[in-house]
Amino acid sequence: MRRLLILGLALCLWAGVADAQNRRRTPEERRERLETVIIGKFAEELSLSPEQAELFFPRLRQFRSDTEGLQRELNESRRRLADISGDESAGKDEVKHLITQTNQLQSEILSQRESMLTDMADFLSPQQVSRCAVLLDELPRRLQQLMDERGQERGQDRGADPPRRRKY
Repeated sequence: MRRLLILGLALCLWAGVADAQNRRRTPEERRERLETVIIGKFAEELSLSPEQAELFFPRLRQFRSDTEGLQRELNESRRRLADISGDESAGKDEVKHLITQTNQLQSEILSQRESMLTDMADFLSPQQVSRCAVLLDELPRRLQQLMDERGQERGQDRGADPPRRRKY
């Protein structure tokens, strides 16, 4: 019984240290960890051979790097549109500009996505390319779910409410 109690205390202490280390991660460390999760998900779902993985992952990283800024701008445009939707004093020109900007950013991201998938068709099977396209569509939602789950786990441990998401 005593050994079980000591083991339980040791596990609790270890979990507390691991959680504290998690909270101390720099944004770069969190980004690298997220990248690892993404790579693992693609490798698992696409069943890549070592040769395919060697060609696939640099292209995926490049795509993510190329579209990261565009995605931030798109999210900002969407956020501004959402803010304007509740503002009676917003002008038509501003709304029109944001809609045009949002559409242009989406088009650029889709164009880069199409280019990447077309390039990957040279070394992936049609099934792998189609699965990759589906994963690219699902990735933002899956990542948000993962972050929400982790936030809820941490929030429950501390007794806090999970972060609230904006409703449109």
